[in-house]
Amino acid sequence: MRYPILTTMDASAYLASKRAGNPLDLDRLVKNRGDGEELDQAFINVLVADLANLRAKYPANGMKSQKNANRFEGDAARIIHEHIQLPPEIVADADFWLWLAIVHFSDMVEWRYGNPEHGTGLANYGVGARSENLIYRLWLRADLLLDDEADDRYHLCQRGQIDFYRSHLFRQGYANARSFARALIRFQYPNSDTTAPHLKVDQIRELVKRLRRLRANLFLEILDETECRKIIEDEAGRMPA
Repeated sequence: MRYPILTTMDASAYLASKRAGNPLDLDRLVKNRGDGEELDQAFINVLVADLANLRAKYPANGMKSQKNANRFEGDAARIIHEHIQLPPEIVADADFWLWLAIVHFSDMVEWRYGNPEHGTGLANYGVGARSENLIYRLWLRADLLLDDEADDRYHLCQRGQIDFYRSHLFRQGYANARSFARALIRFQYPNSDTTAPHLKVDQIRELVKRLRRLRANLFLEILDETECRKIIEDEAGRMPA
């Protein structure tokens, strides 16, 4: 399948020129990758509209409240994943997500990070840090925690705080196992207040270090969620008070 991309170099050049008030011709920078039929982009208009409706529930001048940011990202992750159901080679391509963020969601990226005067950090578009691309990061949040046994398969991505996802799921090798990721999010955020953590910051950091060491000797991908939860609770029980 042929799909649009934007390279890191071209993305950086475009954002710099746009912020200098003389934007490059974006159409000339966008390239295609892959073979065969063109990607059907009809999903993008629906996604843009649904995210705009979600944004309307929050301050128009940018998102500066961490509480609002946590709520928004949980809701946005669900919407993004529902609409972006694409072949593995596309969702694994960082240049596709660069194209999507810059061409279609630049306003939302800037708004999400408070509309800073000189523009948000380029990493928030995925320049230099693929996993920080806002659209990709939210898609991954939902994809990692899909619960196909629940009536609402997206219910778990409403839980948790933003830093927990960045530090303790996305950057850890054990997060490749969905059962383990689901068990960890349920363990750390068990309350009706879905952003209220079970362990304090220092405690969850210590627990994650222990779990990362275990990863070398455990093939988590073959364990079900109940077995993963037992491992997490056993390690938490061994931690100093």
